[in-house]
Amino acid sequence: MTRPAQAVAAVNAVMADQYATAAATAAREATRAAGMAVQPSRVQNVTSEFIGRAAKARSGASYQQTLQASNAYGQMAGIASTAKYAAAAANATRYAADAARKAGANRAARRAERAARVAAGWADMARHRAENSHYAPYTALRTARYARRAAVAARYAARAAGPLGRFTTSAVGVAAALLPSASRDRYTEEWKSDLCHLPRRRRARFVAGMLSAAVRLAVVLRQPTPRERR
Repeated sequence: MTRPAQAVAAVNAVMADQYATAAATAAREATRAAGMAVQPSRVQNVTSEFIGRAAKARSGASYQQTLQASNAYGQMAGIASTAKYAAAAANATRYAADAARKAGANRAARRAERAARVAAGWADMARHRAENSHYAPYTALRTARYARRAAVAARYAARAAGPLGRFTTSAVGVAAALLPSASRDRYTEEWKSDLCHLPRRRRARFVAGMLSAAVRLAVVLRQPTPRERR
């Protein structure tokens, strides 16, 4: 493989990893929403009331309050939220599969695409039943389950696409965990990009230096800025 080809594969591997992370986040939200949909303490929404709130929310900031999993108004809203987040997980998994294919991981890409299709199908079913005021807690739970499966397939595709092994990926995760939450995504992407471009024999030294630098960087990033000191 030529150097330009290696660089393209490295970029696609990083993109696949980002999409896998997005799929995992959406799957977690789908699981939370499905849990709300089956709680007997939550009153089932009246269809007209829920649709009215959703229509009103399209024009302002209350949209997220209507469909966000943490603020679902009731059981039907939980099913609608499950469908929304499961669809998001399916889309992110598709993008991860596409990036994995471009990086040469065709088998993992096909597996991710199959999982995305199944998750998208269940998301459509849950959305349809929520729109028709059909209380279907089993559908919500199954939709969340297949969203999680899609996220797992996306993560598998990302690992297959990238030349990073499990130990190296775990080391990057440990280093990022030391940093403030606002800086983790940025440095995770930078470190993985650098590692993807390095030969395997040089990665161990880079990982050691990365962990050492992460400790110092965590201290620096948590120090107040000159403006905050005032």
